[in-house]
Amino acid sequence: MTPRMLPLLLLIAGGLFPLALAPLFWWPLGILSLLIFVHSQVTATSAGSAFFRAWLYSLTQFGSGISWIYVSMHDHGGTSAALSVVMVTLFAAFLATFPAIWFALRLRLFGQHLSWATIPVFWFLHEWFRSWFLTGFPWLFAGDAHLHTWLAGWAPLFGSYGISVIVLLSVCGLYQLLLTRQPRWLLPLLLWPAGLALQNIDWTEKTGELRVAAVQGNIPQNDKWKREMVSPTINAYYQQTSEHWDSDLIVWPETAITLLYDQFRPYEEELSAEAQQTHTTVITGIPYRYPRGTALAGEFHNSVIAFGNGAGIYHKQHLVPFGEYVPLASLIRGLLPFFNLDMSSFLAGPPGQPLLQVGRHTQQSDELYLVAPYICYEIAYPQLVSRMAVNADFLITVSNDAWFGDSLGPKQHMALAQMRALETGRYLLRATNTGITALVDNKGNLLSRLPYEQRATLTGSAEMRRGQTPYMRWELWPLYGLTLLVMVAAGLHRYRSRNRIYG
Repeated sequence: MTPRMLPLLLLIAGGLFPLALAPLFWWPLGILSLLIFVHSQVTATSAGSAFFRAWLYSLTQFGSGISWIYVSMHDHGGTSAALSVVMVTLFAAFLATFPAIWFALRLRLFGQHLSWATIPVFWFLHEWFRSWFLTGFPWLFAGDAHLHTWLAGWAPLFGSYGISVIVLLSVCGLYQLLLTRQPRWLLPLLLWPAGLALQNIDWTEKTGELRVAAVQGNIPQNDKWKREMVSPTINAYYQQTSEHWDSDLIVWPETAITLLYDQFRPYEEELSAEAQQTHTTVITGIPYRYPRGTALAGEFHNSVIAFGNGAGIYHKQHLVPFGEYVPLASLIRGLLPFFNLDMSSFLAGPPGQPLLQVGRHTQQSDELYLVAPYICYEIAYPQLVSRMAVNADFLITVSNDAWFGDSLGPKQHMALAQMRALETGRYLLRATNTGITALVDNKGNLLSRLPYEQRATLTGSAEMRRGQTPYMRWELWPLYGLTLLVMVAAGLHRYRSRNRIYG
């Protein structure tokens, strides 16, 4: 591989990376893609070259992996096709600076000393950093490509972050094997059959069961917020719901109701009375407005509420930039139609909110289960999901992926929800407006799903589960510890090498 060819190969390799993720899950392509990335970093001779090479790779990685944002900007945001392409490209270029900075820092601090170990931990650091910086964008992690491989067994121990480290460690081992022909570099591959063995362990235990239903209203996104659609939308959801009053829990999607919560209260009271008669809990997404006389009067949350045989309200904590809030709104609102989308002025909800309550009535007893809710984008955050799931029996996520059409976005989003179920050992019910509406078991397996862009209701039986996976107990501390250990070892290795040269 000549130096002149490397930039082109990096652009190609980065563009291949998303094919390893949902919906194709061509994970061997991901290994090949990362082999080229590792080569580029191992042969980098300066922090500047490491930065440029990581940036080139990540530019096409993000450019192809987040191409679905174009649909929301152009098809629903009113932005021209050319400008939408430019905006997506600029966003990809911005995201690409994160791994570029981290890998430039790796070379600056440690050079190529123990590169087989420093590359995996710096990959972890860049994914970790990207998960929280500027509210975070925890998308396109290397570990997410292995939802269905042997490595999935490691998810309940170290999460998708840990799988990313194992993947990069394996790739670095293969790269060293190709260079040295020494069999010892095959040792990291032993983590793969170990992951297969771990898949046989149940980290949580069943404590009950609920009959669940998820209503997919399939309301056209371009019509959803029109005033004349309020009654038809409520009637559509009510009609579908009334056919499933034998369920313990019925979930409607994110902002299924396009009225504010205080405006919806008369409808809620009527629905709640009927739901209580059948011992059913209904959970729906709805915008919440603070009433007059309160400190936040007139401010909004993107929320979910539970009523009927259950109770509770939850306000979304992680908001989507430009979709649910506009950074520097006073400066950029009005520049593009995309910056003036409906419901793009939400407040973030506080951490530590109570879980939703769902009751189950039997002839023998009445049981109460706790449900952890996640609104749309939030299911992508491994740490948020894990912390909220600690005391939860069941997970639900509501979304409105109609913004992205039948693109990569909703499919990647669904796979992230499956990974969260696997990491926490919990069943998960996902309700969306147009798809993908699905039920997932505690191993991350898709039990059932509805067809895309059809009005339908998914029904099934969901286990209530208790207990904590190791990942929920440990969080990221094992990976922090590994990172520190590798950095100390690489630093000592560099120090001793310099002493041998100058001593």
